[in-house]
Amino acid sequence: MDEAQMKDASIVVTGASGFTGLHACQTLAALGMKVTAFVRRRASFDQALAINQIEVDLLKPKALHHFMQQVSPQYVLHLAGMNAVQQSWRAPADAMHINMLGTVHVLEAVRELPDTRVLVITSKLKSAPTASSSNLHPYAISKWFQEQAALAWSQLYQMNIMMAEPSNLIGPGPSTGICALLGNYTARCEHGEHDQPFTFSSRADWRDYLDVRDAVAAYAHILQRGARGRSYQVESGQVRSLQEVSEAFQKMATTSIPYQWKDTTPLAEPLSASKDVDSSSKLNKDQQEVLPLPESWGWKPKYSFTESVADILKYYRQLRR
Repeated sequence: MDEAQMKDASIVVTGASGFTGLHACQTLAALGMKVTAFVRRRASFDQALAINQIEVDLLKPKALHHFMQQVSPQYVLHLAGMNAVQQSWRAPADAMHINMLGTVHVLEAVRELPDTRVLVITSKLKSAPTASSSNLHPYAISKWFQEQAALAWSQLYQMNIMMAEPSNLIGPGPSTGICALLGNYTARCEHGEHDQPFTFSSRADWRDYLDVRDAVAAYAHILQRGARGRSYQVESGQVRSLQEVSEAFQKMATTSIPYQWKDTTPLAEPLSASKDVDSSSKLNKDQQEVLPLPESWGWKPKYSFTESVADILKYYRQLRR
């Protein structure tokens, strides 16, 4: 990332009060960018950083268009959306409105700014509604529609729109991911507050975990250098089982952490037969080809999984002081 080029550049971050949004705003502001946070409700940022907040609902296109034109940013990082699978089952129409229509409103608000570069954050869970998938849900479909909208607007209007497909993002802050839930539970156990064991789905659930701060750095690279209409994979390149995750938290805990497993199948290697998986070359069926970030860009994760776990625990321990 060319920090000199980013310095003093203006950027709008949607979903700025969310887990990734908070990190993105503070990281980009620390680089010297002029950050405008689009939020539904005001968030708490580092007071030392000059982050301008605008309360706006992405489902109200007139207001969104007004504020986008007012800021006239050089970059837009679109993070806003519904990110919970279970919530999408309860409110599928909301998932479609927020993830797909909200994205269309953002792109329309930018369409009159031809030089603005937009990065839309999609999801590894996205899936076409016609795909033969055993894990199909409203969230997956809504993110597929989001991707299709981004592709369409980049082609129809020759807009500088890129996409990023992150793995499971972890790190300090208010997240709803498995590591945040486990970090919160561990902190509660250390204070004697737990009442039943933490339940995992399966030891054999393998996932790629990437620190959110590394993801934000990758997003900055894509905003600068990404090709119009392309999707980039943002991940650590190493998958871990939930058993490994549980052991990492247990090792750092100051007390014994009670766990239980719904699926008691013995741990086995992932289907790739290797923990050190570089899945950047894989194609997602029925979806846009997802490319790795070029090595020439100079991006690679800086935070180890152990450092991320330690920072998660520190965050939740501090909440209980």
